[in-house]
Amino acid sequence: MPLRGFDEEVRKFAFEQYAVAGLTMHTGHTPVEVRKQPNGLLTCVVADKDGHQTEITDNDQVMMATGRSPKVGGLGLEEVGVQLGEKGEVVVDEYSQTSVPSIWAVGDVTDRINLTPVALMEGMALAKTIALGQRTKPD
Repeated sequence: MPLRGFDEEVRKFAFEQYAVAGLTMHTGHTPVEVRKQPNGLLTCVVADKDGHQTEITDNDQVMMATGRSPKVGGLGLEEVGVQLGEKGEVVVDEYSQTSVPSIWAVGDVTDRINLTPVALMEGMALAKTIALGQRTKPD
């Protein structure tokens, strides 16, 4: 279902409303290719988790919401002792501190709730914690 990180009732309602509006959701699939058909409509090729591909033809439009994943490769985090989670996310405590006391992380890289307003709030809490010495949890 779409909108990972949101309240389950909100997710369910949004999913239902997409259907009412005539949108077809293909959850659990990864986009592979979009190509224009001779008639101007679009064909979208998607793959399921096992790699099996399906062509979805005759689309006016295609929208892909693929989610986000932390991109920390090449930063040397593991070499300095920062703990990474199973999906490559930076593991932090409730104050956004990593396993290395001088390294902090907020936003999508922590894979908590990947929404811009949440990242802004996490950043403000971190600023209070570090700059003002007021240990503040994101709320």
